[in-house]
Amino acid sequence: MPNKSGLLLTIATCVLDARQDFLATANSLPDILPDWIEWIVIDGGSTDGTREAIAADSRVTRFVSEKDAGVYYAYNRALSLAVGRHVWFLNAGDTAIASTLISLGSVLLTAMSEASPPVFCHHVHMEQGNWDWKPAPEQLLDEMSVPTPGMLIPRDALLAIRGFDTAYRIAADYDAWMRLRMVGTIRFAVCELVLANYKGGGMSTTHRHLAFFEECVSQLRADRDRWAYCLFRAARRAVFNIDPDSIRFKRWRLAFKLGRKFLY
Repeated sequence: MPNKSGLLLTIATCVLDARQDFLATANSLPDILPDWIEWIVIDGGSTDGTREAIAADSRVTRFVSEKDAGVYYAYNRALSLAVGRHVWFLNAGDTAIASTLISLGSVLLTAMSEASPPVFCHHVHMEQGNWDWKPAPEQLLDEMSVPTPGMLIPRDALLAIRGFDTAYRIAADYDAWMRLRMVGTIRFAVCELVLANYKGGGMSTTHRHLAFFEECVSQLRADRDRWAYCLFRAARRAVFNIDPDSIRFKRWRLAFKLGRKFLY
């Protein structure tokens, strides 16, 4: 396998005050990482012992511990430090399927010879509900149809679209994957193996309505002719997914605020 100048994969883990979650992720990785993998950890300035746990793990290639403005700032920081041809965002609390990870060496080595290496989309096991999320990149323009913990993204392609748009609080990963899909020259390859377990309980779960609004905004930024489709989805969600008593004025005000911020 290649040396550091030709690393195949960067694992990027972001964490903030979640020592046990970081340890769960660390314990899921091989005891000795192959020489074609580097592991970067971005800590948002933890004060609960997380930083010390990161520093004590000899497998961590580089880590940064400083206050930042959120997870997508951390993603961009990791991307700026990454050396691997592909980047895998495995957040603290999510865990790797080590056997699948080890098997990727030959696949990534073959992809290294391609002028435009593909985005690899793996299945992810969702711990909440105990089901497997099967990626469907052909549906990306309609919804978040690929699980981020299962994706290996070509670093150069992600840098070419300027990484993650930090104006989003929750849907910047969806926005980035959709923009990659719209490039047209980047192939999305679906892999049948499960690569990770997703713990759940993140921002997209606890703030699912904001996530939905941001997803619609991203779709409208990509194609303003989709306004009717987004309006239909919003109406359907209001009728079937949201308790009418919970639709407060501030939620609609948030929708208008997001629309003005992104579309004008």
